Amino acid sequence: MATPGRFEKFGISCFHSSENRAKILYKSSHSRERIETRHGMHGLDLILNKTSHLLVLRELYHAEEALTGRELQRRTGLSNRATMLALESLVDTSVVRCETTPQANWYEANSNNYFFSRALKVVFETEDMFWDDLRKVIRKTILPRPTAAVITGPLARNDAESSGRLEITMLFSSGRNRIRAFRTFEDLIEAVWERYALNVEANWLDVNSVELEEYETLWRRIEREGVLLFGTLP
Repeated sequence: MATPGRFEKFGISCFHSSENRAKILYKSSHSRERIETRHGMHGLDLILNKTSHLLVLRELYHAEEALTGRELQRRTGLSNRATMLALESLVDTSVVRCETTPQANWYEANSNNYFFSRALKVVFETEDMFWDDLRKVIRKTILPRPTAAVITGPLARNDAESSGRLEITMLFSSGRNRIRAFRTFEDLIEAVWERYALNVEANWLDVNSVELEEYETLWRRIEREGVLLFGTLP
């Protein structure tokens, strides 16, 4: 007579008859196959399990030559310990290569690594196209179109603490066009949130208001950090 029991490892309730034992072995074998098949997919878990890994990889992707740990520390703004721990982990996963010389250890992205070439490289290339994509969204959404659009704030400064905020200044050819365009602002807010998960803060200027004293601080900020998406500024 079969006795009740539980196959703990795979969470399968069953009776321990010979027939059920055969079914359990079949299921457990296939479960192991699924685990082994999925294991390779989880390489990204190890590569991207810390923000420091992503910061280091981004700098190595943009670098035109191998970098030392000290240079990576300077470029990422990480502490020495965080930089070296990230590099050690990334070398262990073979996504980063390390060449040891008497002077220093030199690091570069491993372009032959599957996850770097097929996933991370695509991600960083997509990041590089962000401003161009945003330009298209603004020109498509805001009507009448601005004669110029410029980004300021944390995103323009490439500040990691951007808090999901997009600060944009748009310039229009007339006060009438500025007022008409403002009616499409809600459409821009929705489009930017859906596409980038960013909140929008906007300054609306026209050629008759650019020289007003109240905008002097804004123009100084634009001169210091602005990213011009399109058009020309006065």
